[in-house]
Amino acid sequence: MAEDRRIVMVTSMGKKFKGYVAIPNDNLRTTDLLNSASIFWKDPSEKCFDNAVMMYDVQMLVDETSVCAKFDKIQVKLSEVIYFYDDQEAISDDKEKMRASTMVQKTKENLQVVTIVTTEVSNSFYNITGTFFGLFKKKSNDKFIPLTDVSINELYKKEGKWFQRKIELPYQFICISTSHIEAVQME
Repeated sequence: MAEDRRIVMVTSMGKKFKGYVAIPNDNLRTTDLLNSASIFWKDPSEKCFDNAVMMYDVQMLVDETSVCAKFDKIQVKLSEVIYFYDDQEAISDDKEKMRASTMVQKTKENLQVVTIVTTEVSNSFYNITGTFFGLFKKKSNDKFIPLTDVSINELYKKEGKWFQRKIELPYQFICISTSHIEAVQME
């Protein structure tokens, strides 16, 4: 039976969509759902885009606090998502670390600290540092890469000058879109 999970998606134009996505079962990570070749839909007849996810009970924010629109349901194209995170602490960081420690034992890979610079869109880009568990090269073929212990800075141009602001996350876990990565440094 499908369940709803609260997530936050930040798109390439700086919008933030806060709402719910349907998942086929509670054991499935949101990362796995969105990396899947066929994304789960409660009602497949509502699907307009192959590269989209249906969100329910959604608030669209244009800055960190201003809700500019509400939707009962809306399709968000995954190609426009720069990063997303589960809006539930138990699903994000703890489960990812537990899963990752199992992967590390199997693959004999150590955790890595990565710094990612995203592509610039509308005079803005992100500098993201986090910890990645597993094989980064293998995961780079997925749509989204999970990171824990994340720090995000947005760099933006306003009136011809560059500014920086730290993005506050409720939990230190995100999944970043591989299509928006411009550069990566691994330590």
